[in-house]
Amino acid sequence: MVGFAVFLVRRLLGIAVLVWVTTLVAFGLFRVGVPSQLADGQIDAQLGRGEPASWQYIHYLLRLLHGNLGGSITVGLPVDTVLARALPPTLSLMIGGILLWLLVGVAAGTVSALRAGSWIDKLLTGATLTTTIVPTFVVALLLLALFSYTARSGILWLQPGYVPLTRDPGAWFGRMILPWIAIAATQVGVTARLTRDAVLGVLGEDYIRTAYAKGLPTRRVLWLHVLRPALVSVLPSIGIGLGTLLGAAAIVDQAFALDGVGQALLSAVKYDDIMTIMGTALITVALISVVNLVVDIGQAALDPRIDLL
Repeated sequence: MVGFAVFLVRRLLGIAVLVWVTTLVAFGLFRVGVPSQLADGQIDAQLGRGEPASWQYIHYLLRLLHGNLGGSITVGLPVDTVLARALPPTLSLMIGGILLWLLVGVAAGTVSALRAGSWIDKLLTGATLTTTIVPTFVVALLLLALFSYTARSGILWLQPGYVPLTRDPGAWFGRMILPWIAIAATQVGVTARLTRDAVLGVLGEDYIRTAYAKGLPTRRVLWLHVLRPALVSVLPSIGIGLGTLLGAAAIVDQAFALDGVGQALLSAVKYDDIMTIMGTALITVALISVVNLVVDIGQAALDPRIDLL
C-alpha cells in the first residue's frame, strides 16, 4: 500500500509538471513564437498591457492556480465557465466511447481467436478493420443519415444534441448512442486485432493445456486463464489510441452538436480565441495523463509481476 501511494504521488506530480510545461509551450507559442497582433492584444488585455512576456506568464500561472483560465472572446465568459459547461458532454462521449470500443474490440478479438481460420474469424476481422479505415467524419455522416431515417419513421429517441444525465437518463442514453458508435469505430479494429493475437498466444501456453486436462470448464479457463493475461498486452493500446480518440471526438462533437470541449475548441480556433485554446490544451493534456495513469494501475492489477515503482 505504501508503494502504491508513492507511485500515485509521483505520477500526480509528473502530471502537474507536464501541465506546467504545456502552459509554458502554449504561452510561448502565442506570445513569443508566432507574431500575431490579435494574440498579443488578448494577452495584453488580460495579463497586463505593456508588461514583459515573462511577467505576463507569471501572472497567467498565478491566476491558473486559482482556477482562472482567463476570458473567452468568443462567448464573453470566463474560460473555466466555458469548459465547465463543455466537460459533461465530452466526458459522457469519451467514457461511453471507450467502454464500447473495449467491449466490442475485446469480444470480437476473443471470438476471432477461438474460431481462428473460420468464416467468423474472417468476417469479424474484416468488419472491425473496415471501421478503423473509414474516416471518422464519414462514419458520423452515415450515422446522421441513420438518424434522419429513424426520425422520418417516427422514432425520435435517437437525436443529435446533448441532454444531461441528471435531467433525463433515457434521453441522455438515446442522444449518446450514435456518438459512442462513431467514437468507438476509430479504435475497435486495432483492439480486436491485438486481442486476437494475444489470446492466440495465451491459448498456446502449456498451462492452458494443463487446465483443460484437469477438467476445468471452458468458461472458467477462458475468463481466468486466457483473458486476464491477454488483456495485459491490450491495455496499453488505450493510452496510445487516446490521442486519436480525442481528435475524433472533436469531429463527432461538432457533427452531433454536443456542445462539448471539441466544439468549443473548433469555435476558439475559428475566432482566434487564445485563452480558450490554451485552456482546452491544458484540459486535454490532463485527461490523457489521467487515463494513462488508470491504464498503468489496471495493468498492475491484472498482472502482479508488473512493478509500479
